[in-house]
Amino acid sequence: MSLELRVRRFGAALAALYDELDWERLGRTYCEGDGSKFLDERLRAEVLDVGLQFADDVARALAPGCAQCSLYLGAAVAELAPMLAESIVLEREVRWLNLDGEESRELARAADAVSERLGVGLPRPNATALASIAPASCGHLWMVSVLTDPDQFPALHDDLYRRSHGSLATGRGDLEDDRRRARELGEALLARAAPPCVLTTTDEELVVLRPLAPAAGFALRVPAARRISAIVGDGVRSCRLEALPC
Repeated sequence: MSLELRVRRFGAALAALYDELDWERLGRTYCEGDGSKFLDERLRAEVLDVGLQFADDVARALAPGCAQCSLYLGAAVAELAPMLAESIVLEREVRWLNLDGEESRELARAADAVSERLGVGLPRPNATALASIAPASCGHLWMVSVLTDPDQFPALHDDLYRRSHGSLATGRGDLEDDRRRARELGEALLARAAPPCVLTTTDEELVVLRPLAPAAGFALRVPAARRISAIVGDGVRSCRLEALPC
């Protein structure tokens, strides 16, 4: 299939997916109380625009020698554009892991509906563990705003964002336990990298991942440029993992 046709198929699939999604249902998963209007038309347009920019960032960062599998950990609606671009335009294998929940179930439902309607296979979230992904098999690792999740890592969220008090601080959790679980997740993620590998992550998560890279056998190259995510507002960078000399 030609590149032009793949790009057209990507655009059609992404548009159909945005039309299919129950945005009110998704919005309620982001907010306490009634968040049905959280993902309003303005924010949806911003998510789409930034998502398309992320897709371009990923395409530019991936080198010809990168392994053909990409792993998106904790991805959700903000990552739809880059995941579809990798799958449809770049014809890469996209593995999408996320916890089971209302948001993942709605994303899976919409992906299945669009796949059937258009006859195009789309990535869908899977709740299996990282252990299901073969070690050293991925040329792109995506972990954005996962270690700062206020529900899964509440104390680490407060620490990495420097929120000791106020309405944005969770005031919950055990920091040492959160740090231990974050290290374990980071180590498991890096173990899936096949160098040279693109690592897309946030400035906050780099605090955890940077010291883990040498122990995993990688030099971590962090670019100066970053892009601000649409929903959380984190700084996201397309980093590079290269094998350390023996």
